[in-house]
Amino acid sequence: MQTLLTLNCVRHNIIKQLPLLIMIFSFISSYGQTEIAKIFQKIEYVDGDFYKQLYDTIKLKKENIDIYFFRNHFYTPYYLPDRFIDKQYKNKTVSIWRDANAKKDYRSNWENTYTYDSLSRVTNYTYSGCIICSNMPYNYIVTYNSSGQVDVIKNTISEKDSYRFYYNNTGDLIQFEKYSSDLLETRIIVVR
Repeated sequence: MQTLLTLNCVRHNIIKQLPLLIMIFSFISSYGQTEIAKIFQKIEYVDGDFYKQLYDTIKLKKENIDIYFFRNHFYTPYYLPDRFIDKQYKNKTVSIWRDANAKKDYRSNWENTYTYDSLSRVTNYTYSGCIICSNMPYNYIVTYNSSGQVDVIKNTISEKDSYRFYYNNTGDLIQFEKYSSDLLETRIIVVR
């Protein structure tokens, strides 16, 4: 009789602790799954004709797939402002010299300029360049879609580079295209 009572007590304690053990196990297993694997299809073109297709899998933690994601993982577009919206610069043009204390001279000091619209969005950004040190000047114009997302970024100095961005219904960036002299050079698609 004593053995049966002891067995019932042990069983009761195990059943009582079972929900706690299940919660701990589910927390540990879900904690290890915070990374999400995204698959990207990269298609390259030469003179506008298909050249090759590659797939890449990137593990994301809490990273958004945006324009900066493409620059950080695919190294394009390379020249971007720190951010496209800055509320303090509504309808303003901001000039930043490489050395603010030095003479404002394009031969020895270089300038970045950012132009903002009435919605505090960058509409144009430039770099004066340093041809001697292989930092070519650029002037990019930014256009936005009806949802206020970056639609096209185009270099107006050389007319060589332009970038187009596509979004899904929830506003996530799902496709990116790079053009060179109006010919498609690279297309990257978020497959899954």
